[in-house]
Amino acid sequence: MMYINQFSDGRIRRPYLALGDHGKDRPLLSRASRALFERFDLLRESPLHVPDTADPVAGMHYGFDAIEAAVDRQLRRNTALKQWVESALLEHPLWPPASLGISVMGPSQVFMAALIAKMAKMYFPETITILGGSHVTLLSGEMSRNRRYLENVDMILPGHSEQEFVEVISALDGTTPTARTSTAHPANEPMFDYIPLFSPEQLALYPQSRLTLPVQFTRGCYYARCTYCTYPVVEPQVTKLYPENARAAFEHLANLHGTRRFSIKDSLFTPAMLDHLSRALLREPEAAFKWSVTTKVSRQLIKLAPRLASAGLATVELGVETIHSNGQRLFDKFASQQDIEDVVLAFAHSDIVVIVNLIFGLPGETIRQAQYQLAWFQELQRSAPPGMVDCSLNMLEVVRGSPLAVGKTDGVEVRGIAPWAYCYDWNAPAWRRDFAPQLTGAELRPSGQHAHPDAA
Repeated sequence: MMYINQFSDGRIRRPYLALGDHGKDRPLLSRASRALFERFDLLRESPLHVPDTADPVAGMHYGFDAIEAAVDRQLRRNTALKQWVESALLEHPLWPPASLGISVMGPSQVFMAALIAKMAKMYFPETITILGGSHVTLLSGEMSRNRRYLENVDMILPGHSEQEFVEVISALDGTTPTARTSTAHPANEPMFDYIPLFSPEQLALYPQSRLTLPVQFTRGCYYARCTYCTYPVVEPQVTKLYPENARAAFEHLANLHGTRRFSIKDSLFTPAMLDHLSRALLREPEAAFKWSVTTKVSRQLIKLAPRLASAGLATVELGVETIHSNGQRLFDKFASQQDIEDVVLAFAHSDIVVIVNLIFGLPGETIRQAQYQLAWFQELQRSAPPGMVDCSLNMLEVVRGSPLAVGKTDGVEVRGIAPWAYCYDWNAPAWRRDFAPQLTGAELRPSGQHAHPDAA
């Protein structure tokens, strides 16, 4: 947050009414991320297997040698990134630690992870460096076969490995272990701790009136059939929702951190799960929490929407993906256009902001179909109360571990992938590159000018 605030122009803008990730200042985040990627100094290197609409730096579409060369340039030139790592590590009161955990949740974090790991070993070789996170989980097979992934890294912990991390720290005896992988989270675990840990010093960087805490109540995905998705690989075990425990987590975090706004990060809440959680929250309506969640289109949601609003649901993210029948067959995810519209408007008219997820540029899709889908969404947006329907618009990515990448899907020809990248180069429709800026423009445009009650 300290880094992002450097790019603020001083104006306080709240054009996006959603609670959670989609309610952030998108132009500000776009400026900050572009500036960060430029500081990596990777553009002088030759990228590998870049998908047609991808940012090669954000997607880390580079080989091991290119990344290593860029990291070494940071160290030789005493850059701002190097100085930041020095201040964060060497000036920390607990430096040097016996172990240093680095979380890598996506390819855009790989470069900083590599820089931090190398600098940690430079300044204190005895420190045990440990990589974890969802991207490490996705790559754990490749990492076990190729030692180039483990440069300056002593250990990786894939999966939900909180307990393993504690055990590793407890077992450290001052010797450096051989680079190895560990098993993922324990099997047959009935539930997990719903209380995430936050540093008060970190939370103090955010405006209290907008502070929204991320929480997760289930792992895995109850649908787990979408052919573009890696959830079955990264979180293969599905856990049950305990609604009373979820309500207790809200209450505990509210008392501890003084916020009543929460963003539920579960892959998918089914209508039954939404029903159970809303009933648990409404048993103590004076709590008045605000929360966001992700689900898929189901007509059951139309009846549920008013009660969900009463229980504090402020934003719902709908995994629509595509309105075209051929695309729905490709994704193995079906909903009629009428059902989609009815569910979206039921939420919007219940004063719940709706984020519609749409994917464009599928194999065999025409530019006419893409334009039709974008126009359809914009018309749906106009038919709802101002600002109550927003979007996440993306080009199809063929990603590691997904059925589209590992299967034999008609029309998909996988051409290659860089070592740390998330998505493959593939034979995407030629019109995508020219069409992509329209999606970016639609996302960055304010969704409405009328303030939502939760936007203050």
